[in-house]
This record gives sequence, C-alpha cells and structure tokens, in this order.
Amino acid sequence: MSEGCFNLRIFESNVASKSVDKHSGETFILGIIWDLDNDVLKCCTNFDSLTCEVKITKRLVLSMVQKVFDPIGMLAPSTLLPKLLLQEIWKMKKAWDQELPQNIVNKFMKWFNEIQILKDVTVPHCMKIDIFTELHVFVDASKGSYVGCVFARSIVDSRVSIILIRAKSRVAPLKLLSIPRLELMACCVGARLVNSILKALNMQDLKVTLWSDSATAL
Repeated sequence: MSEGCFNLRIFESNVASKSVDKHSGETFILGIIWDLDNDVLKCCTNFDSLTCEVKITKRLVLSMVQKVFDPIGMLAPSTLLPKLLLQEIWKMKKAWDQELPQNIVNKFMKWFNEIQILKDVTVPHCMKIDIFTELHVFVDASKGSYVGCVFARSIVDSRVSIILIRAKSRVAPLKLLSIPRLELMACCVGARLVNSILKALNMQDLKVTLWSDSATAL
C-alpha cells in the first residue's frame, strides 16, 4: 500500500470473524458503493429532486450527467442517453444558462426520474477466475453511438457464472460516419477494454471471444 502512496487508515471487511471488527451496511471505495452484506458494488444515484420551478439549462444537464460516477460501466446504457441529449443541445448552440426547449426538457426529466431506480443495479465484488474462465466481448454501434462490454464466463462447482467486468459507451462524432465505420470503432473499444482487463488480471492466456453483428468489421 505504501508503494502506491495509499495512506491506509481503516479496514473494511465483509468477513464475520471474531478477530476483526464486524462491519455491515454500505461503504464507499474509490467512489463506488460497496454493499458489505451482499458483497456487491453499485453506483450512487441518489440525487436531489428537481421541482417544477427549476430551470433546465445546458449547465444543469451537464452537472447531472457528471454526478453519475460509473468507472465500471454498469450503468452504461442509461448514462449514454444524457450524453446523446447533450450533443443535441450543443447543436442548438444554446447558452449555458438559457432555458432549453420543452421537448429536450421532457427527455431529460424522463431520464432523471428513471436514473433514481438504478441504485438497485449491482455487480459482484468478487470474481472467481480459474482454468474454465472465458472473456466474452460484445460490441455494437448505431448512427448515434458505439459501445463495448466485457463479461467473464466461469464454471464454478458445475454452475455457470456470468459477470459484467467493464463496459464503455461513446457518442458518435458530429461528423457523419458510416455504420460500418462506427462498428469498427466499437470493435476498437472492445479490444482496448479486454486488453486492459487482461493486463490488470495478469492472465494473458484466458480465452477471449469477440462478438459483433457486423461482418464487415470482423
């Protein structure tokens, strides 16, 4: 820990042992919520409610989007929607504190109300890796975005376990690109994700399968 310049102050553990203090409930690790009782990770999406008197502006939308800290990408499908909305707002050339059109406000409020329930989305904190573990990379693209995600498939005690390791979504550039080009960019995102995971796990011999519905990109 000292080599990484981490000043260790306290231990948090979900192991019920008499030799250490038993902790329960939730705690934060690097900005992510760790549920100690169930040993799962989740993101914090408990935002203050917006009243009808609040003016929805570009500044407010950007502020709300940046409040969702999701380095793993477990909420990638939901966090992509406001990014697409922000791109649409930029095209309108609105000032930072200028009130947005009603159709944009409706889309934002729909997302804001739905993001509150995503606090129940979790991923396991512990991932068991053995000789039967495989990594599966899924990539896809549309005219507005391209995404990649990596799942670990393991066979533990004759049972198949599938866990999301990481996901990443990108908004397509303002410059119009062809779908095959975006599909290729999605493959690039997936390849970079799995390479970073293999490097972090220090297990270069894991079987990796990349899935794409684009024969051109493959």
